[in-house]
Parts: sequence; C-alpha cells; structure tokens
Amino acid sequence: MKEKFIVLLSSAVILSALGFMFAAAPKSDGLKIGYVNSTVVLNQLPDAQAAQRKLDALMKAWSDTVDQMSKEYQTKVDSYTKQAAMMTDAAKQQAQQDINNLQQQILAYRQEKVGQGGELDQTRELLLKPIRDKVYGVIAQVAKEQKMQFVFDKNDQAAVILYADKDYDLTYKVLDILTRQGMK
Repeated sequence: MKEKFIVLLSSAVILSALGFMFAAAPKSDGLKIGYVNSTVVLNQLPDAQAAQRKLDALMKAWSDTVDQMSKEYQTKVDSYTKQAAMMTDAAKQQAQQDINNLQQQILAYRQEKVGQGGELDQTRELLLKPIRDKVYGVIAQVAKEQKMQFVFDKNDQAAVILYADKDYDLTYKVLDILTRQGMK
C-alpha cells in the first residue's frame, strides 16, 4: 500500500516538474534540476506515519475478516466432501449453493474493501490528500526559492531519475519547512 502511495507521489512530482519546465522561461543560468526523496519525507512526517498506521490497521481487520470467512468456507467444503455420498440430490444442490454463495461473499468483500476504488483507496485518499497537498506545496516553494526548473522524486521504490547530484537534494529543506510550519 505504501508502495502505491509512493508511486503516486512520484508521478505527481514528475508532473509538477514538467509543469515547472513549461511555465518557466529558459534562463541563461542553465537548467537546474532538484530532487526529493519522498520515502525519506514520508518516513519522517508523523502525520504520514499515523495515516499509514491507520491504513495498516484497516488492512489487518479486513484480512482477519477474510481469513475467518475463508475458514468458514473451507469448513463447509470439507463437510460437504465428507457427507456428499450420503446426501440427497436436493441436499447436495443446497450445500453447493451455500458454498458458492459464501465464495461470492468473500470475493465481493475483498472487492469492496481493497479492490480498485474500494474502501481502502477512498480512505487512503481521505487520509493522505491533505499531507500530499502540503508536501507538494512545500516542494513547489523550495523549487522556486532554489530556482529549479525540475524536481524529481528519487526514492527506494521507483527509479524516476538515473543520476542525482547531492547538491540538488531538496529533501531536508522540504522537511525543515514542513517541521517549522508545524506539520507533524
């Protein structure tokens, strides 16, 4: 889950950088490119850590529910397998229908909770959007102060750039401003 957020953050940073490129007129100083390690930023922001803990807790609860449903499903399958030879055709059909219904319930629950556009995606967006907006705003502020034309994301999950000069690392400047602004 955290990887998805990081990829989304990376994509947004790239789009922001491209926006800087087209918005800024060419300068005689040459091209200035900066980068931010979003993994470092997120790992050091208590608000992002708290949001991730909430998401992890939701995932654990949902996983526990799916595990319980799966155990019930397996118990029904085992019971049916043992008793099928002694069941009437009507009883077999009913047992098979019950098993199929439970299987569909498990699939629907998974889709509802963790499927695309499901409760996890909605909750993640609700929890992380204010954090992302704040971080992107500070990235833009630092980039403008440093007269950067590009700011890329350089993190452990996605290789967005191939080379990065440490002189252009804005990670700790972004963190410093976020900390001074009271963002946790």
